[in-house]
Amino acid sequence: MSQRPQIFRESSLLLLLIAISLLSCKGFLPSSRHNKYGKRAVQVVTVVRIQPCSSPKASMQEQQVDLASGTSMQILSLLPDKIEKSKPPILFLHGSFHGAWCWTENFFPYFASKGYPVVALSWRGTGGTYAGDGIKKVKIMEHVADLVCVMDRLPEIVGLDTDAKPPVVVAHSFGGLAVMKALEENPSMASQFGGIVMMCSVPPSGNGKMTMRYLRRSLVNSYKITAGFAMKRCLKNEDLCRELFFGGKKQTLEDGSVEDYGVSDADVKRYQEYFARDSHATIDLLDLAKKLPSSKAIGGSAPFVKQLPPCFVLGAKGDFIVDREGVDETVRYFGLDSPTIVDSPHDVMLGRKWENAATELSNWLANTY
Repeated sequence: MSQRPQIFRESSLLLLLIAISLLSCKGFLPSSRHNKYGKRAVQVVTVVRIQPCSSPKASMQEQQVDLASGTSMQILSLLPDKIEKSKPPILFLHGSFHGAWCWTENFFPYFASKGYPVVALSWRGTGGTYAGDGIKKVKIMEHVADLVCVMDRLPEIVGLDTDAKPPVVVAHSFGGLAVMKALEENPSMASQFGGIVMMCSVPPSGNGKMTMRYLRRSLVNSYKITAGFAMKRCLKNEDLCRELFFGGKKQTLEDGSVEDYGVSDADVKRYQEYFARDSHATIDLLDLAKKLPSSKAIGGSAPFVKQLPPCFVLGAKGDFIVDREGVDETVRYFGLDSPTIVDSPHDVMLGRKWENAATELSNWLANTY
């Protein structure tokens, strides 16, 4: 009998957290106040330490670029030893809790070695791109404004010729929503993209429908996602961090070997430090719920689908965050028939299986350009 109150409290907490997740996805939670669009931050941005790129010859460049949107944005880039004009630059866009750094460990050297100039930005609100004094929430249109400014100046920023091919934008997780919204606001922007790639992207309808599906499938997994993100428990809980992003908890196999999915304990600690730094200001869910790209979709497809460049949608078999239905929704939005599914966790660019997604992207690029 003495255990019943504790069980009741834990069950109540679980239901409350799930309810909070659902309400926030549907836009019922209040957001923090923040500066108006375009207000210039005066605080000096501290340059963050980035895990060194493993390319043997080329060196990665780190810049703080002042944009017309009022943001001083961290942009990392790596040029191949020999630039081939036939190969477009690749602009990588990260998701929540991440920064430009997540692309530098594996994807930067991999694609630069194949002749592609590679670029990655850190969204406003991360450790690399200051959101403003006291700001805890960033609106989706502020991310869009920053992306538009970067696209307008990309050759100058990276040091490419003005006649370089338009970049292929590769967006992961939340980064996909920013691309969708930018195109929805200005469909002619599609001409600035040489191609669009969605990797484990949050679908056009956001997290709400996925949250409902997870509730039906597993209360435990719903709790893990809610606690991991809304309460930021993945920043301290190693097992939860591994499950959400890297393929699962570390486990000892029958032969005595340890399965850590290519992410060591030191790696997890380092990533958790990065996640904490890069979640200082997060997306304003109340604002986002009013502006989801799916609200203007026609039969599931984007209204600008006929203006799009070549597109590619990739999902991951071991994705704990974005389910297959979410991937299929993104496929329909971009007017495609089916996705490519790889054996990988949500963070397709990190861990032992990073090359599965990189290879599929490389093959698509080679067959498209």
